[in-house]
Amino acid sequence: MSKPESHPPEPPEEDVFALHVASEREPIKLWLLAVIMGMMFFGGMFLFANSGGFQVDVYDTNRVSWSGAGGGPASAPDPMVLGKRVFSQYCAVCHHPNGQGVAGQFPPLVGSEWVQAQDWHGDNHIVKIVLHGLGGPVTVKGQAFNNQMAPWGKILKDEQIAAVLTYIRNEWGNKAPPISKEFVAKVREETKDRQTSWTQKELQAIPRVIDEPAAATTPPAPAASPAPSASPGS
Repeated sequence: MSKPESHPPEPPEEDVFALHVASEREPIKLWLLAVIMGMMFFGGMFLFANSGGFQVDVYDTNRVSWSGAGGGPASAPDPMVLGKRVFSQYCAVCHHPNGQGVAGQFPPLVGSEWVQAQDWHGDNHIVKIVLHGLGGPVTVKGQAFNNQMAPWGKILKDEQIAAVLTYIRNEWGNKAPPISKEFVAKVREETKDRQTSWTQKELQAIPRVIDEPAAATTPPAPAASPAPSASPGS
């Protein structure tokens, strides 16, 4: 008789349910969690910096001045439009789109003596604050605040700072003259070595300076041409 064929023993069937349970119990790798959290953080920061405060009219091209046809130089942007864009992107998160701030945390801009250069406050003070930040106790409209405002001098250009200050000085019922980019450039140059935020005590000790618009210079009148000499015998 022939011997029955021998077959290798079949491997035992794996318990699929047990494998699923085991995989669910395996903890998430810490490095993977750190990568996910980091991506969420930087994604949120990018969205915050480029969202324009989620205002529907921030990037409304119909409200921006454009130069006419013919290839001429582009007209200067409206500082109120540019200023609102800068404010919505960088300032509204603390001071709120309505300029009211947060009670006890972030001071209001509406009716602020700092914004409108009233009392001892000058245009130079508000420009210094935007350039280098403000910290420590401050008083705004008779209310005490003690927080930290970030410096924006390394992020915003002179034109952007001038525009956003012009915007907040003429929005929500505020009334104050515009700030020129030349004035911002002057203050920036004077304080270029500043490395720390200002305090109210420091600013109050600095004389008040107002951004006076450059006086229009009248071109000199052309010299009168000499009278013709009389001809002999006339």
